Amino acid sequence: QQRYVQLSGSEQERITSPVGVIFDEELRLYLSDSAGKVFAFGADGALLFTLQKAGADRLQRPTGIAYSVRTKLLYVVDTLANKVHAFGTNGDLAFSFGERGETEGRFNFPTHIFRSPAGELYVTDALNFRIEIFDEQGKALGSFGHHGDGSGDLAMPKGVAVDRDGIVYVVDGLFDNVQLFNRQGAFLLTLGKRGIDFGEFWLPSGAFISDNSELYVC
Repeated sequence: QQRYVQLSGSEQERITSPVGVIFDEELRLYLSDSAGKVFAFGADGALLFTLQKAGADRLQRPTGIAYSVRTKLLYVVDTLANKVHAFGTNGDLAFSFGERGETEGRFNFPTHIFRSPAGELYVTDALNFRIEIFDEQGKALGSFGHHGDGSGDLAMPKGVAVDRDGIVYVVDGLFDNVQLFNRQGAFLLTLGKRGIDFGEFWLPSGAFISDNSELYVC
């Protein structure tokens, strides 16, 4: 017998603008709501808690979300704050990194985030038109990408994902494709084009790579 569970939050705190979801190893589900909250649900779908603050600061626009089985930390991108917050599974803030800027380790409205199998965090730095790479403690390890309209350029970078071989997949909402890069940022090839057929895209956004190396594009 099949069933489904609809998650809507609670009567006091409703999900209003869901953006990203991620599971931890206990099958707890974390959901970012760009209205300023992060929801945590148990494996049975029960609401465990909500986050509205990162330390003393209110969450402004939580968007991308990732989880590390190594550090047991939940990484949440706050686009308007130009930061990434790291929370424990109980909701306590461990640390934050990033601020507004163009130099390495800074952001200009970051959006998506992905933890690679190698344990690195890849963040879409949307209006700097690049992908930034950090370790799990928030130390900047490098970046790649620039604005343009050719192969290997970025026009509207959105979802990012990384496979076991270190290949980086970057969704571009304006190009309507997925571009592949190596760890150093060298362009490799393009997947997809604008359209409504299989393998074609229309305003694609998120991306995820499963443990079976399957690429999912929203």
